[in-house]
Amino acid sequence: MQPKRRRQRMTITAGLLTAVMLIATTAAASIAPLDKLGDRAVQPAPVQQTPRSADALTPQQLAPVLESEWTGSPQWMTGYPWGGETFSSSIGKGIDFLGSGLSHSDYVPVEIIFTESDTTYCATFRRDNSYAFGGVGIFRGSAWDMSDPGNPRRLNISFVEDDNIKTANQLWDPIDVSLGGREYIQVMLSDYDGTGLTYSSNNLLNDAGTMDILYSWWPLLASGQTLYGSDPATLDIIPLNVKNVRGIPTDGQLTITWSYFLAEPDSFVISTDVSSPADNYLGSVGGDIREYEHSGLANGQEQFYRIDAFAGGLLVDQSPEFTASPEVVSSDLELIGYLHEHSTYGDVWGYVDPATDEEYALLCARNEGLAIIHLASGGPVEVAFVPTTNGASDSKDVKVYDHYAYLVNESGPVQIIDLIDPANPVEVGTISPDGNGSHNCLIEGAYLYIVGNHGTGGLEIWSLANPAVPVEVGDFQPYYYHDLDIRNDTVYACGIYGDGIDVVDVSNKTSPSLITTFNYTGSGAHNAELTEDGKYLFTGDEIGSAGNHTRVWDVSDIGAISKVDDIIVDPDAVVHNCYILDDLLYIAHYTEGVRIYDIRDPENPVEVAYYDTYQPDQYGYRGCWTVTPFLPSGRIIASDMQTGLYVFELDDADGDGVYSVIDNCPDVANPSQADADSNGVGDACESCQCPLQADLNGDTFLDATDLNLLIQILFFSGTDVQDPQCPRSRSDLNADGFSDAVDLNLMINLLFFNGPPPVDPCL
Repeated sequence: MQPKRRRQRMTITAGLLTAVMLIATTAAASIAPLDKLGDRAVQPAPVQQTPRSADALTPQQLAPVLESEWTGSPQWMTGYPWGGETFSSSIGKGIDFLGSGLSHSDYVPVEIIFTESDTTYCATFRRDNSYAFGGVGIFRGSAWDMSDPGNPRRLNISFVEDDNIKTANQLWDPIDVSLGGREYIQVMLSDYDGTGLTYSSNNLLNDAGTMDILYSWWPLLASGQTLYGSDPATLDIIPLNVKNVRGIPTDGQLTITWSYFLAEPDSFVISTDVSSPADNYLGSVGGDIREYEHSGLANGQEQFYRIDAFAGGLLVDQSPEFTASPEVVSSDLELIGYLHEHSTYGDVWGYVDPATDEEYALLCARNEGLAIIHLASGGPVEVAFVPTTNGASDSKDVKVYDHYAYLVNESGPVQIIDLIDPANPVEVGTISPDGNGSHNCLIEGAYLYIVGNHGTGGLEIWSLANPAVPVEVGDFQPYYYHDLDIRNDTVYACGIYGDGIDVVDVSNKTSPSLITTFNYTGSGAHNAELTEDGKYLFTGDEIGSAGNHTRVWDVSDIGAISKVDDIIVDPDAVVHNCYILDDLLYIAHYTEGVRIYDIRDPENPVEVAYYDTYQPDQYGYRGCWTVTPFLPSGRIIASDMQTGLYVFELDDADGDGVYSVIDNCPDVANPSQADADSNGVGDACESCQCPLQADLNGDTFLDATDLNLLIQILFFSGTDVQDPQCPRSRSDLNADGFSDAVDLNLMINLLFFNGPPPVDPCL
C-alpha cells in the first residue's frame, strides 16, 4: 500500500502566500544589544546571526529537529521516552539511538503506514544475542521517503527482538508492558529490497556507525489498545530546520526566537493562535533576523506558534509548533542578550581578549564541545566552536587561566584550548585525570584543581607553570568529590554522596592533608562557595534527602563550624551552582533560574533580584546550570540546560557603579553608600540634608572661626546660615529650634573638651 498523496503539512495556503508577498520583511526586537554598564544610549537592535560556512558548524547544528504526526483513531501506538526528539520522546535520529553513518543532509520526511494488508520483509536483530542478525522478519505495513510526495520511495525497515522479554517470532508485535518487548524499529535510507536481506551481514550494535539508519523508534502498544486497532494508520516523521524555537516571556509580551543554519531564506513568517494549529499570520522578518516581538498579550495566556522560512515565494522550511505564555519572570535583572544554537548545555565561563578587551562567553554544549561566543554590541555571536575530543561525549565544565581554557569532560580527557585569538581557538593538548573522565575543575593561582575524576574521584592538583602542558603535582583521594572552593590554601570539597564537606590543607601541593570534615543528616552537598573573607561558606545540596537547597555555614572557627541559615527558594526545587562577587551571592537554581542575594549579613541573606530561565511548571534537574558575574563590564552570564546562553545586567539606575538592588540611594549617584542614620536611605537622598551643622563658614572644618561666627550671630546680629534642605540653621547645634547660649556651650565643649557632635535634625 502506497502512502496517500495528500496535501503535506509543509504546503502553504494561498491566503498566507498572498500575505507573504504583500508584506515587507521588517523586524521587531526586544532584547537590547550588549553595551557596557552605564553606556545605555545604544538603542535595541534585532539579533542577527552572522553567516557561517557549513564547515564552521557542528553536526548537531546542521542536523534538523524532528516532529511527528499520527493519523488514525484510536491511536494504538505510543513509545518509550529514551530521550528521542518526538512522539513522546520515543523517536529520534538513528545516530542518537544506536548510531548511524548518515550526515545532516541525509534526513528526509518519512511516512510509516500500518496495515495488515501489506508486508515489508525486514532484517531482525537479536538483543538477547548482542544484536546479531536474527533472520528475516515481517512488518505489517511499509515505510516511505516523502521528499517528493507525488513519487514516494519505499524504504527498508529493520527491527529488534529480545527472547528474554517476549518470544522472538520474527514478527513486529510490540506489547504494552515490559518496555514494549524492546522491539525497536530502524527506518533505513536505502530502497526497499523486497527480501529483508540487505543488512543480513550486519551486527546492529557493532555496525550501526556505518549503516544508513535514518530514524530509530522504541515503540510501545498504547495501554488498553490492540495492534492495528485502526487500519490503515500512519506515523509521519518530519525533519525541520527552523529550530531552537522559544518564546521568551516578559510582562504582556513574548520575544519569539529561533535558529536557522541552512542557506539564508528571503524571510521568516510567524504564525500564531491560542490553540493548535498555529495558522494565523502574525508577522514576518528578513531572512537574516532570528527574533520577533509579540506584544499586547494577556499574562498567562498560552500562545501557539510556528515559523516558516520562504525563498523565492516558496515555503522551504518550518519549525515545530511550540507554545509560550507571557508572564513576569524577573525582578531587577535585565536580559540584554540571548543565544540558543545547540541542544543541551552545561557550564559557562567568561573570557576577556587581552588584545582588545572584548568579552566572550565560553559555553559548554554538553554532547558537542565548547562554543566561544562574542558578547558583541549587536547581541551574542558564536564565533568559534571546539568539538569534544574523540571518545568523549559530555563536555560539562570550563575554566580559564591566562589565555587558555580547560574543558572538562565527564567521559574523556580535559582539553586545553588556546584562546589568544578567540575566533580561531586551537586545542593544544589534553590531560587525563585518573580514570580519564572528570566532573569539575577550579583554578586558583597557577594551579588547576580537578575533582570527580573517574578513578577514586577525589582531588587532583595540576601545576600551570606551563599552561599548555600542565603537570600533576599532587592528589587527595578519600572518595568522590563533586565540587570545591579554595581560600588561602584551604579547600572545601563536597562529598556529594553523603560524605559531607571535607576541609583540606593544600599548602603543600604534593601532599594535601585533611583538616576536618563536617556533615549533616541526609546530605548531598554539590558545591561550595566561600565569602571573600573566607569566614562563611555556602553549599548547595543537589541529591540529599534533607532538602536540596543552599545552606550557610560559619567557618570562621575551623574547629567549631556551624550552620547559620538556609536559603530556600522553593522547598520542592533543586539548587545547583553558586558564586560570590563582592556582597552578592549568585545562585543557578535549576528550574527557579538565576537568584541573587545580598549577603552583607551572611547569616541573613536577602533576595534582591531574579530571572526565571525555565518557565515550565516542573522541578528536577533542568533549567539554569551556572551563573557567573566576573566579567569586568558587570555583565552576568548564565547557562540554561535546555535554552542556552543568557546575558544580564543588574539595574544601576543612577549610574554610580552600585547596583540598585543593594544601593541605598538607587535614584541619585551615591557610590560611597554613606547612610549616617542607618535607615536604608543614603545620605545623598535623604529628604533633609544637614551635612554642615556647626560649620558656619562651610569650609568642612570645625574651628575657632566657627566659634567666632556663632558669637557674632548670638550677640552682634551676625548672619546665620541655613542649608536649603535642612530644617534648622547651622548655629542650632542641639536642634531645638533656637540658637542660644546652649548652642554656644555645645560649640565650646566640642572644640576644646571633646564634647558630643551636633544633633542631626534629620534624625
